[in-house]
Amino acid sequence: MPNLHRSSFLLLVTLMTMLTSHAVGSGDPTPITTNDLLRLRTIRDVEVDRLGRFVIVSVESFERTGDADGPIRPGDCAIRRHLFRIDLEDVDATPRQLTFGDRRDSSPELSPTGDRLAFVRAGESGSDDDQDAGAQIWILPLDGGEARQVTRFDDGAGRPRWSPDGASLVVESRRPLAEIIREDGAPGWAPTRPGRVRHDEDDRVQSEANGVRPDPGGTLAEVRAWLEGNTGERNPRLVDRIAFQGEKAIEERVRLRQIYLVPLGDDAGPPRRLGRGVVDRFDPTFSVDGRSVFLAARSGKVHPDEILDARLERVDLAEEASSTVILETVGWAFTDPIPGPDGSLIAFKGRPSDEPFYRGSRIGLIPVAGGEPIWATDGGELDVGDFEWSNEAAKILFTAANAGAVPLYAASPATIEPVEIVRIRDGLPTQVECFAVGGDVIAWAESSSANPSVLRVRNDGIERPVFDANPWLADRLVVRPTEGWVDRPDGRRIQYWQLPPLGMEAGDTAPMILAIHGGPSAMWGPGEATMWLEWQLSASWGFGVVYCNPRGSGGYGEAFQRANHQDWGPGPASDCLAVVDAACTREWVDADRLVITGGSYGGYLTAWMIAHDDRFKAAVAQRGVYDLGTFYGEGNAFRLVDWAFGGRPFEPRFRELIERNNPFDDVADIKTPLLVLHGEQDLRTGVSQSAMMFRALRDLGRPVEYVLYPDAGHDLSRSGDPVQRMDRLDRILEFFTRFVTSKRATPPSTAVDGSGTDDSGAS
Repeated sequence: MPNLHRSSFLLLVTLMTMLTSHAVGSGDPTPITTNDLLRLRTIRDVEVDRLGRFVIVSVESFERTGDADGPIRPGDCAIRRHLFRIDLEDVDATPRQLTFGDRRDSSPELSPTGDRLAFVRAGESGSDDDQDAGAQIWILPLDGGEARQVTRFDDGAGRPRWSPDGASLVVESRRPLAEIIREDGAPGWAPTRPGRVRHDEDDRVQSEANGVRPDPGGTLAEVRAWLEGNTGERNPRLVDRIAFQGEKAIEERVRLRQIYLVPLGDDAGPPRRLGRGVVDRFDPTFSVDGRSVFLAARSGKVHPDEILDARLERVDLAEEASSTVILETVGWAFTDPIPGPDGSLIAFKGRPSDEPFYRGSRIGLIPVAGGEPIWATDGGELDVGDFEWSNEAAKILFTAANAGAVPLYAASPATIEPVEIVRIRDGLPTQVECFAVGGDVIAWAESSSANPSVLRVRNDGIERPVFDANPWLADRLVVRPTEGWVDRPDGRRIQYWQLPPLGMEAGDTAPMILAIHGGPSAMWGPGEATMWLEWQLSASWGFGVVYCNPRGSGGYGEAFQRANHQDWGPGPASDCLAVVDAACTREWVDADRLVITGGSYGGYLTAWMIAHDDRFKAAVAQRGVYDLGTFYGEGNAFRLVDWAFGGRPFEPRFRELIERNNPFDDVADIKTPLLVLHGEQDLRTGVSQSAMMFRALRDLGRPVEYVLYPDAGHDLSRSGDPVQRMDRLDRILEFFTRFVTSKRATPPSTAVDGSGTDDSGAS
C-alpha cells in the first residue's frame, strides 16, 4: 500500500469504519465493549431440506443465570444452543425458534421427507456431541409436537444419520473397552501391563467363573480380585494407555466408538450394535438403498492409542454382526464415507498417517463395492475440512483453509483443480464455518471482517443473506483491516492484516498489538470468528492490531506448513518480526508502544520472542507450551513433539533442538513485563509449564504476573465460561495499558444481561 498523508489516512480509516458498521441501526454507532461478548450469537450447524425449501440452524447464545443485580461474575452465565427454522420460499420470513430451555441442541439432521428433525441434545454442562456429558439423540416433529428422546446410552450418543425410509437412525456411542472384551473376547494386541498374561477383563471373567472372593488379606487370587475391583471403581486410577489425558480430566479408561442401529416407531426394539470385535468404529451413514451402513474403523489388532490408520467398512444389515472392508491401505486414514446421490460411488476423506502434522486431507471416490480410489483433490495444496455431495453428478462441495480465507469449493475427478464458489466478502477473505446442500440450494454460515456469523444461501447462482445472527452490530463501530505481504530472504511470502484503532484524530499515533495464532498449523484471516470480538475490542481500547500467518501455518500448502519442522522458534519469530517492521511503516503506529500476545503455540512464540527481542513493552502469554520436555509428559497433544521435531525428549538427538527451541531455557533473558494466563484444567498443553515460567521470572526478580482460571481447559477463549472469557479480554488490555498509553474510545453505558434474543433477528 503506498504511503498516505497522515490526515488522509485517518479520514480513510474513519470512512471504512462507518461504512462497515452503521447500516440498519438507529442513533450514533458506539464502540465494541467487553459486555458485547454476551450478546454474540453464533450459527454452529446448518442443515437444508432435501427440496431446498427451508434451513435448520443451531444458534449458540449466552444466558445470565446468576444474580442480575450485582456485578456479573464467572459462573453467572450459561451457554445455550437452540434450533431455528428459516423458510426460503418466503424472502421476508423470520427465523422460527424450534427448541428452548437450558440445553445445547446441535447436529440437526432432517428426515428424508423433511417432516422430522433428529438432533443431539446435551445438558447445560455439555457441548457438541459431548458424550461424557450424557448427550443423547432426540427427534422433533416439524408439523407440531414435542421433541422425544430416542437414545439412552450410558456414555451418550452423537452423529445421527437417517435411513432412506426414515424408519431408523445410525448413531455413534462410546463403550468401555472392558464391556466390549466381555462381549466379543480379547483384542488383537497383547496385554500391556508388565508381567500380565491376560487382559484385565479376561482376569475378571476368570475370577468370577472361579468364584474368587475379593479380599485384601486373602490369597494372591483374592488380593488381585480386590485390587481389580478398586481400579474398576476408578479409585485408584490405573493408567494403562499412553494417551490418558483428555481435555480437562484424566481418561485412563479406553472407550471405543461403536455404531448402533436405532429403530424408530412405537414398537421399535432396542438399539442394535453393528459389527463385532474390539474395533473403534465411527462416521456411520446409510447406503442409498438402506440395506447397508458404511463407516470408518481402526484395526482391532493394535491398541487404538497406537495407530492413526483407518479403513472403510460396510455392514450389511442382513448380517449386522459382520463387516466387510471396502478400502484399507497401510499408512492412510480413510474417514467420513458419504454415498453419492445415485448410490454407485462413495466419497470419503483420506490423509497419509506417516506425518499427520503436515499432511492434508483429500477427497477420494470409490465404487460402493470397494476398489482403488480416484482422488478429486490434492492434499498437498488444500487440506479438506467439511464436504458434501452437490446436486450435480460426481461433484463434491468442500471447505479448506487458503490464504486467510476458508472458501467453499467445488471439485470432481473431471476438473483440473477445485473451483472457488465463495471466498471474498467486501474485498477481504471470508470464512465458511459450516454448510449444507439441499436440492439446488447451498446454505452456509459465514464469518467476515464485518460480521462473525451470517447465514447465506445460493440458488441458481444467486446468493443472498437470510439470517444475521447479530443485527445489533449495525449500532457498533467495526474496524476494517487491510492486507499486506512481506517477502522473506528465503523466498517465502508472509501474509498479514492490520487493524487501526478507533477514535484517532489527525496527528495521533497509537500502540499496536502483535497477535499470534496457535497450532502452530492454524491460520488466521479477517473472518476469524474466534478472534473477531477480541480484535474489535482492542481497536475500541485504542490499540491497533497486526496478525500474520508465519511459516508452519495452514492454508498455504504442505511445503509452507512443513517449513517450521524442527524450528518452532527462530524461523516463525523472524517472520512475525518482519511483519511488525512492515506494519510500523504506517504513520499511525508508534513503534515505541508495541505489545505482544498469543495463545497455545502463540503463547510459546510470545515467550520465545521476548527472550530474544526487547522491542515489546509488555507481553501476555496464554495457555502456552514453554518447555517441550515437560509438554511431552503433561499435554494430551504430546505427539506434536515427535511429529514437529523428529525426536522425543529422552533421545540424544533431541537435546540440541530443545536448547534451540525451548522458551524456558532462555527465561533468564526475559526482561519484558509478562502476564501469564492459563486454565487450571488445561490438559492439552498442561499447566505446570506456565508455573515454571512464572516461578523462574519471579525468582529472577522480573516483572511477571500469573493468572489461573478455575475449571477452565485449553479452549477457555473459545468455549469456556463466558464471564471468564470477558475477564480474559479485559485483563489482557488492562495489563497492556500499564506500560503503553492508548486513546480509548468512550464506551457506551451497557447493561450486562447475557441476552441477545430480542434484537437477534432469531426470536
